[in-house]
Amino acid sequence: MINRRRKPFLAWWYFLALWLCLWASSASAQVCADDKPIRLADLSWESAAFSTELYQQILEKAYGCKTERVPGSSAALESALAQNDIQVIGEIWSGRTEIIEKAIEAGQVQVLGNTLKGGAEQGWYVPDYVVDGDSAKGIKPVAPDLQKVEDLGRYAAVFSDPEQPDKGRFYNCPSGWVCETFNSRLFDLYGLGEHYQNFRPGTGAALDAAISAAYDRREPILFYYWQPAGLMAKYSFKKLASAPFNETCWKAAVSGKGEICPTDFILANIGVAVSTPFVESHPELVALFEKIQLEPEQMNQIILGMTEGGQNASTQVQKFLKENAEQWRQWMPVAQADRLQAALDIPATKPIATAQSRFFPEWSAADWVNRQLLVAVQDWGTGFRQISSWILTYAILPVERVLQQVPAWAILALTGLLAWWGQRRFLPVLLYVGGLYLIGAMGLWDKLMQTFTLVLVATVFSVLIGVPVGILSARSRLLRKVLTPVLDVMQTMPSFVYLIPVLMLFGLGKVPAVLATVVYAVPPLIRLTSLGLQQVDKHVMEAAQAYGVTRWQMLIKVTLPLARPSIMAGINQTTMMALSMVVVASMIGAQGLGEDVLAGIQTLDIGRGLQAGVAIVILAIVIDRISQSFGRSQRHRRKVRRQA
Repeated sequence: MINRRRKPFLAWWYFLALWLCLWASSASAQVCADDKPIRLADLSWESAAFSTELYQQILEKAYGCKTERVPGSSAALESALAQNDIQVIGEIWSGRTEIIEKAIEAGQVQVLGNTLKGGAEQGWYVPDYVVDGDSAKGIKPVAPDLQKVEDLGRYAAVFSDPEQPDKGRFYNCPSGWVCETFNSRLFDLYGLGEHYQNFRPGTGAALDAAISAAYDRREPILFYYWQPAGLMAKYSFKKLASAPFNETCWKAAVSGKGEICPTDFILANIGVAVSTPFVESHPELVALFEKIQLEPEQMNQIILGMTEGGQNASTQVQKFLKENAEQWRQWMPVAQADRLQAALDIPATKPIATAQSRFFPEWSAADWVNRQLLVAVQDWGTGFRQISSWILTYAILPVERVLQQVPAWAILALTGLLAWWGQRRFLPVLLYVGGLYLIGAMGLWDKLMQTFTLVLVATVFSVLIGVPVGILSARSRLLRKVLTPVLDVMQTMPSFVYLIPVLMLFGLGKVPAVLATVVYAVPPLIRLTSLGLQQVDKHVMEAAQAYGVTRWQMLIKVTLPLARPSIMAGINQTTMMALSMVVVASMIGAQGLGEDVLAGIQTLDIGRGLQAGVAIVILAIVIDRISQSFGRSQRHRRKVRRQA
């Protein structure tokens, strides 16, 4: 028989236990009780886009968290993670980024889990047909004995470099990545500098374009790459063997400290990078991220579906969650797994058709354009490469070699003479020469000459195209009407849109950089040439006709001299626009000052980027002021000389 006095006491205990159970259940079901969203980095490449979408759906549907995606470059997002401005980066490779490594050492960031089972493989690759051939397409192997990195010295002629035909070309990582440093030191360790050019493509997209173009034409190419990645799922590559992995050698090659010795690449761990405050405030989500893991075959198929099947990350995540319930249920507690399963069982509602969506038809030319580009690369790629080789051999490289061989003092003296001839003032001359001398003092003289070569060649091509077209435009009203929308498109179309087809047709390096620059820089010269010729005084032309001049004499001796200020203004604008393209040119493998700016952006090395940016500004001022002085009329220049 129970004592009645104990009943209230037991009742309180039962109530407390029930409340604790309910509280624990609520806490487990609702990890993110506050209104502050978890901010995830919105990464662009396929595997990272899938991972980010997967984590976002799990956080929202299973744990009831509010989330927000933050776009940006990798370097900017990694720095934001270190400052807790964002909380999660869905895909981080161990040893890939210096920013994350420093943040880990400072205790600002932690990398959780191993999301790819077995780790990510990376190394130096060649297409399989280089070694094995392709009997179906009648391709014989061009390097049948190429198995190891040490064998590359014998096959430099197979991977010929367009800029230095007596050497091969090795496509390295983009500048600023940790793998670029490791590859370069390994490149020197094996003595490959005697046989190959260590080429840095600028961006990952440019590297992908070069590999795709070579593979589609079944041409040899030697490059660094990694997996999982879209191209690894699309094409078949053969990894070159190297010495076994040695952690001491790896660390020495990455840091540059200690004795650098042969070693294979580290089998990179792919994890989820989170900020330290996030770890402290969300232990349940930390446990989730530590358990998430995918099979390499799964990720390859997912990437293939996104690259070839045209499926976005959201579609692939929905497919994965519905087909692999047993796998993802192991990542989280039963309560959260049931909530996610319930959310997946709810049929997806179709978006409500609005009046606007019913009004517009569904048209898209993307697939057609991609097919036509692939056909063009396969059928005409060789011809375009021959054109690229001709431009490189007879236009760009001779100018660059001359500028690099001329002593720096001679270039400074020539700059001073041109500035004095145009302005007749000592102060501008001293400033221009002093500015260029400062660039050399910063160790950027060779890069300055590379940049000036691109600007000079692009400007010459623009003049050869722009002035004749401008003359024809001034004479024909119909041609002006046709040219106006074309020039508008050329000036307003983002250069990144046509960079990929240019890359795949002409290859990486200086030639596509010059061509992209010409497309962007030639319109103002055409417009101003046409405008200057139209504004020539009609009475002067009538007087010249009265003396019996021919049309050619009218053009050469009358209209062009009178339109000279307008034409020179067009050349000035073209030169400035060409100079503004140097950073874009560096993204497709063109060397120069833009390469340092790009590397500074990718690694958030503010000093390096600022230094190169200042050099570009100085070069722009010098070119602008000197070209403006020669664009003034003869009368104005004689007046300046008399005043001097």
